[in-house]
Amino acid sequence: MNHLFPYIERTLLYPNVTINEQYDALDEVNQLGLLGLVVAPFWVKKHRRELGDSHPATLTAAIGYPFGYQRTEVKQQELELALADGANSIDVVLNTSALLSPTSVWLKIELVKLAAAAHAQEVPLTVVLEQALLTDEQLLSMIKTAADAGVDGLKNSTGMPLPGLVPPSFSLDKALAFRAAVPRSLGVCIVADGASEAELDALVAAGVDRLALSRLP
Repeated sequence: MNHLFPYIERTLLYPNVTINEQYDALDEVNQLGLLGLVVAPFWVKKHRRELGDSHPATLTAAIGYPFGYQRTEVKQQELELALADGANSIDVVLNTSALLSPTSVWLKIELVKLAAAAHAQEVPLTVVLEQALLTDEQLLSMIKTAADAGVDGLKNSTGMPLPGLVPPSFSLDKALAFRAAVPRSLGVCIVADGASEAELDALVAAGVDRLALSRLP
């Protein structure tokens, strides 16, 4: 799997992640040359201290996890604090509830504000959609909204269990469909827990930039 390591991000977002697991993930980044870590804002300062300022790995702060329900002002403050603590990449969860309400026009305004805040410090911003909650029409609409708002990438899922739905499982067909739907000008991150090495290879071949894994296969 060595050839895949530069695409793999270890995601440390599950609620019972331990300090030992945090250190294990840091060791994997250092020893295997993984792309980076995705962590809750609470952990950003510690991981930046452990990695140092010049480490090539990305340190991504997950903003608005897990459901994106926070007010825009709260997300913006969370983003700015994460950047001050040393994050050099941002994932922000779309407010799916707003998408399904008459106030969905606010979503583009929110993304414009958050992208501007990240770009002011030359940090990329990725929007996290929950593909499993959206119809094909809604998915395409939100991809366009995010692209028009000036974000840098899109991610297909938080990877978190969704109330009332079957726990998420990896589907290569759905992942490739997501990649195909996103403009080539934007990066794509796929939550790939449960994928085989061959499926990870297929994602990279299709142009996926980031493979999000809570644990290495």
